[in-house]
Amino acid sequence: MIAALAFYAFAAVLIGSAVMVVTSRNPVHSVLFLILAFFNA
Repeated sequence: MIAALAFYAFAAVLIGSAVMVVTSRNPVHSVLFLILAFFNA
């Protein structure tokens, strides 16, 4: 139960940060979201 909840939480953060990498107008923010996606994967 806890493992599934952690998996879905990490998946949601990964998908959210991947979307923000593409849609962010500021390149610095885009890189920060990309780093978050790399650490989350």
